[in-house]
Amino acid sequence: MSTQRDTVRLLCKSIVTRLENQKAIAFPPRLRQIVADEVFGLVGPYILTDEDIRDRALAKMNLRAEMLQEPQFADSDAFKTAKSVVRATLGDDELNGFYFQRPLKNVAETIAHYLMRSSHIDDVYESDEDIEKQIVDTVRHFKAANAH
Repeated sequence: MSTQRDTVRLLCKSIVTRLENQKAIAFPPRLRQIVADEVFGLVGPYILTDEDIRDRALAKMNLRAEMLQEPQFADSDAFKTAKSVVRATLGDDELNGFYFQRPLKNVAETIAHYLMRSSHIDDVYESDEDIEKQIVDTVRHFKAANAH
């Protein structure tokens, strides 16, 4: 079973693939996974999932994941309250099940700056603004079930 962190990794790979397919960037195909991994390393920490929120709620309650196996616990008011508290600290930047710790535009800027300076990228054919728009569009339309 894949984790939701794997879904964030897949999102980063989809961003790189889309930019490559749209001829916005060029790099040797053998470096595709390296570029995707570096993008994930840059922005992955700023993108949380429901799984991350659950883990933070458990940590806030000083509990272990095994506690969730008890059916009554997952529905408990204490756990729901802890999840609400964690979500409240994240702000309003939620999109497609991803919770952005920085605004999506800032995440897109971070990726664009990486692409401009990476030794793995041969050429960047679009402006920063166009690349950022493509990244935001990719995130907005991302569906893990359709990505591979």
